[in-house]
Amino acid sequence: MRLPLVLVAIAGVALLLTACRGDDDEPTATTAHHDAARVETLETSDGLQLDARHFPATGERLVILLHMYPADQASWFGFAEELQSRGIDALTFDFRGYGESDGEKDPGMADLDARAALAFARDRGFERVVLVGASMGGTAAIVVAADDTVDGVVALSAPAAMAELDAASVIADVQAPVTLVAADGDLSGAESLRDLAGRAELGDGDVLLLAGRGHGTELLEEPGHETVRAWLLDFLDRVWGR
Repeated sequence: MRLPLVLVAIAGVALLLTACRGDDDEPTATTAHHDAARVETLETSDGLQLDARHFPATGERLVILLHMYPADQASWFGFAEELQSRGIDALTFDFRGYGESDGEKDPGMADLDARAALAFARDRGFERVVLVGASMGGTAAIVVAADDTVDGVVALSAPAAMAELDAASVIADVQAPVTLVAADGDLSGAESLRDLAGRAELGDGDVLLLAGRGHGTELLEEPGHETVRAWLLDFLDRVWGR
């Protein structure tokens, strides 16, 4: 199957691939206080407490932002503030073993942590929820959306499979709109994008392949970030309406 892709040229990009590295990589420092956010605690079904930040807006729509390895939730703070300024609530959290969250790092349990965030959203009365994940966060978002109700899923540089999580085998079951983003120089990310997009039969309006080597939330900060941010915001507009 030939998959049409959107290719956006970004000149002069020479980025190092930073996600999906070896176990000797260290996560970012403990998440600092953020003035625009409220400190929250999520509880997983296996009894762990996860450190979270809620960026409150109108209380009508919520984007749950799932971080990549080896970063933590702080990697999403800038985009969370942008959503907040547009009247959209945002929720970030540290996966187990990251930042102030309980437990040991376990990518294979990332979906359990994502479900805790979704349960928190429902408990707070949010019925309009979109999952946005970077790298392992994107894989977890797809897996969760395959058997839970959300309004949309965005995955940046998401592996098709990671530890016990197999997004490739379930992405066709996702009933909500899905959009995938990766850089062509991020070879594993680009390959996974093509695999996932093919399995979900996504069209060119739902797949963005950028020139460069950025991975996950790097795509929101490095050259070409305006294109990625505009793409994500346009997706939210399509899902929820302007």
